[in-house]
Amino acid sequence: MIKQIFDKIKSNNLLKQSIVTLLLRVLGVATLFGFTWFLTNNFEEKVIGEYETIRTFLLVMGSVALLGTEQSIFYYAGKYQALGKTEALENIYFKMLQLILMSSVVIGIIYFFLPKSLILELYGENKETLHNITISVLVLFFYVLTLFNTEMLRALGKINISELYRNFFKFFPVIFGSVYLLFKGNPMNLVKFYIYGFIVLSILTSVLVIFSFKKNSRQVESIVETKKDIFNRSYPMSISSVCLFLMLSVDIVLLRKYYSPEIVAYYAIAVKLLTVLSMIIVVVNINVAPKLAEFYTSEDFVSLNETISKSKLMIGGLNFFIGVFLIVFGKFILKMFGINYVNAYEPMVILIVGQMIVSLFGSTSVVLNMIGKQGKFKNMLLISVLINLVLNCILIPKYEMIKIITTDGTTHLFLPLE
Repeated sequence: MIKQIFDKIKSNNLLKQSIVTLLLRVLGVATLFGFTWFLTNNFEEKVIGEYETIRTFLLVMGSVALLGTEQSIFYYAGKYQALGKTEALENIYFKMLQLILMSSVVIGIIYFFLPKSLILELYGENKETLHNITISVLVLFFYVLTLFNTEMLRALGKINISELYRNFFKFFPVIFGSVYLLFKGNPMNLVKFYIYGFIVLSILTSVLVIFSFKKNSRQVESIVETKKDIFNRSYPMSISSVCLFLMLSVDIVLLRKYYSPEIVAYYAIAVKLLTVLSMIIVVVNINVAPKLAEFYTSEDFVSLNETISKSKLMIGGLNFFIGVFLIVFGKFILKMFGINYVNAYEPMVILIVGQMIVSLFGSTSVVLNMIGKQGKFKNMLLISVLINLVLNCILIPKYEMIKIITTDGTTHLFLPLE
């Protein structure tokens, strides 16, 4: 029986690579939660809240600056694979690099002309947060370069190396900083180790990408893709990415605006537990994306539909079991980070149930992006973001994460501290 299972895995390249990727993601999740446990047990909630605020800011700004290149590179990888011109990716890479450099500079210029009172208003009049945001904008290009290089490595077939950087190596600078600050220095400087770490990571990943090009380079006919062509292909995907990150971050921003950094810290742990489910979707998507583009380009619709069906089954099945596990043992897991973090249980359950429902639809976003329907996906996400923003603006000031308003007008958390 076991031998049959292993034979089936070996004969299915998608399943085999997905399992390897999943194991690397598990290593990343273990690192993430181990580091989070270390932080919550050694640093005050306000330090963690500040760290999560800046991390969320970079996620959103990074998705804007990337212009969708981290997704469209898979389209080009699949396209040139089908055409037998994979070496042309080097040309695409450097053109995309120019685009993200220009976008990072434009974002920086816009930021420094913005009234700082507007930023302070958005983040609860906190000058420390304003200072960290300014540093983040200055380092933005290195942040997006790291993300782009990580996806470029995956497009070049270096999936395992890409996963190690995405899920393991990227934590090294901030882990080093947290250990150092535990014994010496101001704990609030933790976020600076996180920000500046991307300068080192961007250099290391760039060396790996360029080395991969040199190793596999050979003469190919020139590709006529211009920066305008790449931008037109990528920017709808960029809007989609920004929409997704806005939906993931607007709650963090509003909680930070109306409440204390401690509340942000509690809620951020719930969001981190949600990443276990989203990890399954991402693991499958990153392995099927180039194949979907390849099958669509070569008009192999039988293989295309088969790949979509397999990915949907894997995502839905795995997320159901993991979601139930997290709901049943959620309070116990949250207590590991500190007794106060149990306050995030009900928000966590709501997020997990929502993610379980989303997983039933499979690799919808990747399918639409890889078959040239990125515009339709963008429009759907814009509507979703609008609904999400309106509801968060109405409900968070009134209910925080989750509150009950009693008949006498007093409020308390849905789950009282134990």
